[in-house]
Amino acid sequence: MKYKVLFFVVCNFAFSNVFAQNHKIDSLKTLLKTDKADTNKVTHLNKLCWEQQRIGNYDTALALTKQALVLAEKLNYKKGIANSYNNTGIIFMNKGIYPDALKKYFAALKIYDEINHKQGVADTYNNIGTIYAQQGNLDDALKNFIFALKIYEELNIKQDIANSYNNIGVLYMFQANYPESLKNHKAALKTRLEINDKLGIAMSYNNIGINYYDLGNYTDALKNHLAALKLREEIGQKEGIAASYRNIGVLQIKLKKFTDAQYSLNKALQLSKELGSKLWARDTYAGLEALDSTRGNFKGAYLNHKLYIRYRDSLVNEETKEQAIESQMTYDFEKKAAATKAAQDKTNLIAQEEKQKQKLIFKFTLGGLALVLIFLGFVINRFKITQKQKRIIEQQKQLVEEHQKEVIDSITYAKRLQKAILPPRSEIQQNLPHSFVLYKPKDIVAGDFYWADKIENFYFIAAADCTGHGVPGAMVSMVCSSALNRAVNEFGITETGKILDKVRELVVDAFKKSDDEIKDGMDISLCRIDKTNRIIQWSGAHNPLWYFVKNELVELKADKQPIGKYEFAQPFTTHNLELAQGTNLYLFTDGYADQFGGASPLEERAGKKMTKKKMKDLFVSVQDKTMSEQKQILENYFANWKQNTEQVDDVLIIGITV
Repeated sequence: MKYKVLFFVVCNFAFSNVFAQNHKIDSLKTLLKTDKADTNKVTHLNKLCWEQQRIGNYDTALALTKQALVLAEKLNYKKGIANSYNNTGIIFMNKGIYPDALKKYFAALKIYDEINHKQGVADTYNNIGTIYAQQGNLDDALKNFIFALKIYEELNIKQDIANSYNNIGVLYMFQANYPESLKNHKAALKTRLEINDKLGIAMSYNNIGINYYDLGNYTDALKNHLAALKLREEIGQKEGIAASYRNIGVLQIKLKKFTDAQYSLNKALQLSKELGSKLWARDTYAGLEALDSTRGNFKGAYLNHKLYIRYRDSLVNEETKEQAIESQMTYDFEKKAAATKAAQDKTNLIAQEEKQKQKLIFKFTLGGLALVLIFLGFVINRFKITQKQKRIIEQQKQLVEEHQKEVIDSITYAKRLQKAILPPRSEIQQNLPHSFVLYKPKDIVAGDFYWADKIENFYFIAAADCTGHGVPGAMVSMVCSSALNRAVNEFGITETGKILDKVRELVVDAFKKSDDEIKDGMDISLCRIDKTNRIIQWSGAHNPLWYFVKNELVELKADKQPIGKYEFAQPFTTHNLELAQGTNLYLFTDGYADQFGGASPLEERAGKKMTKKKMKDLFVSVQDKTMSEQKQILENYFANWKQNTEQVDDVLIIGITV
């Protein structure tokens, strides 16, 4: 279960500021008492602002940089003005007010350009890149980070070089390019350890931990996040402490330490609200949603999801993106206008001579324009008619698109919830190195799902097919997956037949709470693997188990009853098998064999169903192949069989060599 939305935001971008010196708050306050109203006072006010915001005192920091800006403008101290804009931008960024943050950054960048202050230019490129990254505009974010890195390397500023490596590493993490991400984060950590930058070291530990999380290495992930939390508590960095508690809480969910996770996430939410940070609060609610969903508390998950959406929409919406574009265009236009003015000043004499020529050209242009206006009058009449028709069509189109967006948003949320119940493929591969999962949902979300868990020396894995497909099937799959988790983890059942008995009881009980009679449920093939003794325990509801003995397919029949409400319900049968090393076995649902197709590529449709007979023949033919090769052959065969025919059902096959 990966909640990347959470981790995307809590991974730390390094914000640059022209005041990297670690001045103490008390000493700065002492200096300000004796400062005259000059440039030194501007510098000290901005430094104190930076120290206050490092410990999360945003309101105090904002008041200090406003004082600095007023004095700097009075003295016409351009560097001080730019520094104040930059500090204000960072405060707005931390509070989640992105449009205002960008306006301040572009104002600072314009002044740094004018006075040729290279480090200030680099710092501001870095901060602008951070905003773009938070809004999901990764291409523009990367451009700004690379601009900053080049200038820092030219100036040989180690701390800022480390910050740039950090930020580039975060972008690679967003793109799931973990080798490059870890490479950049470890380069940043090395430099930060050399210069003893505790704030930066904590940031690097945090981001390395996130990489390990996405790679499924939860032990090293937790180790790095705990190291980050310890340093952040030492230096009193409140927003960093909140982020660490959030990350630790998500890992504790993964490690099934639900009580610890509840404590960590509540602690993160408390700190987020104290800081007044929409950004931190948004991601903490995402973590609480994940916790409730994993526990099977879907009402709690839904409420936390609504709070997550509320904070998300206040941070990133069309208005903020448009304002970001407007800020960029304003900066670009003013920069070009300044360059044009400089060029005009140099060519003033030539311009005087050209004036007479321009007058003559103007007269000819005016005559031509008169002819154009006559023709234009004729065109305008037709244009007004077509515009009126176009407006009516656009209004209808907009109404349809709004309804469509609501539907897609609902389905996308269902997809997020369903994705949360699927075990990571990397985790399955780690426990069953010689295996594959072939999973092809018919729609965006599916009624089929695969489930896995490890209890003591046993590894459980299942292929399940819930009633229906699409959104209804996905919602039933969440109930059934939660019941499997509870049967194994909460009730401690390890015998496969008894697990299915308990799952049926929990599913029926869940649907009893509805006023309507619900008979939905699932078919399943559930396997328990004892790799040490090569003993397989298996139970099934409608779906069988296939395995091979000396290249001959053996089918183990399932009980002819579903998981769900059933008039003639009986206890599920538990089968025990002791298999030779290298035995191939397969769990699957009925979607693969039920697919219609078999036409030539030129035919639009075909009426033949694949059938289990063809599927068995195919499985027999691939027994000399590795599991990864088998998966590829099965995928290719399915695509060639289906051709232009619509996929009729979800497809799920799990292959394992024991």
